[in-house]
Amino acid sequence: MAMMAAFAASTPLPSDYIKTDSRMFFSYHPENTSFQKGYLGVGNTTISGTLHIRFPQAVEAKNITLNFIGKETVEWVDLKKVRAEKIIINRSIYLWQSASELGHELITDLDLPFEIEIPEDAVGSFDSHLGKVQYTLRATINRKPRRKKNSVEVLVPLCRWTIPKEQEMRPLVIKAHARNRKIPLSWQAILPHVFFDVNSETLIKLRLISNNSDLRIRKISSCLKTCVRYCVDDRGVIPVQREKRHPKHTVSGKEIMVTPMGSDTIFEANTIVKIPSNIPPTGKTKYMVVKNKIQIKVTFERSRRSVMIMRDVIVGRNFLDDKSAVDMRESMDYFSGTELNFDSSNEQA
Repeated sequence: MAMMAAFAASTPLPSDYIKTDSRMFFSYHPENTSFQKGYLGVGNTTISGTLHIRFPQAVEAKNITLNFIGKETVEWVDLKKVRAEKIIINRSIYLWQSASELGHELITDLDLPFEIEIPEDAVGSFDSHLGKVQYTLRATINRKPRRKKNSVEVLVPLCRWTIPKEQEMRPLVIKAHARNRKIPLSWQAILPHVFFDVNSETLIKLRLISNNSDLRIRKISSCLKTCVRYCVDDRGVIPVQREKRHPKHTVSGKEIMVTPMGSDTIFEANTIVKIPSNIPPTGKTKYMVVKNKIQIKVTFERSRRSVMIMRDVIVGRNFLDDKSAVDMRESMDYFSGTELNFDSSNEQA
């Protein structure tokens, strides 16, 4: 890995390599900080970079191939071990081929740039409890004599973006009344939207009303919960489901505004829901269904009972809010108004 020192700012980390060879390594495109170029899900996207080869002594090589492989894998134990795998992408190109009539030639130092297009429907990388979607680049030098090879393989994290629908970005008010409840409490929660961006925080406004003057709230805890359902196929294997609660935010009773109003007591508070950077986005693959939901738990003083507020939300990468996508948004017809003009001309016709 010593050769990578000069490229440190534009190369994968040593821990990203699945298979290493001290004489071969990758670097990103000079303008990028990852292999991915473009916004998958919105526009054309490629994997680009350069393979660097540094042999201290010349070796006889026939060709050098590059494979970009995407794979979905699920695995768990249900009476017996269950495993399923699907190849999402398998692209192979020649980076270099011998032009000699002998079929091979000597090589020492080579810098081989590459660019491979990603299908528009490719799933973003993620790793859940019992399954994952993972992409890799594998470079192989096919040498003489036959079957002698050198290879290196590295992880390629792939991000996917979304343009949320208009209704997904509108504020949402969810309510519940105290009728037939063991705790005499009505509540209202205001979500600023139902599309939550990866690696963000969202403020939710709460208003709770009780006709029990002695009722006091001890704390309010809020978090995002991810639920993944794993199901391989119709081979009689029982589907499994796993839930994960992400870091929570807590509001103590002292931070809650309490206002008496006639026979009712009104509680008002703001709580925060944190969306981690490594969360599986809401979506569906061949073997997995990922759902995300807001969970707000209200607990009371001198009582073991609690109120749970739940709401399904969508988690993804919001292309419209991504600061790094400003230049691309400005250059796209979708945002420049070209489509609106086109639609208007059609109506006139």
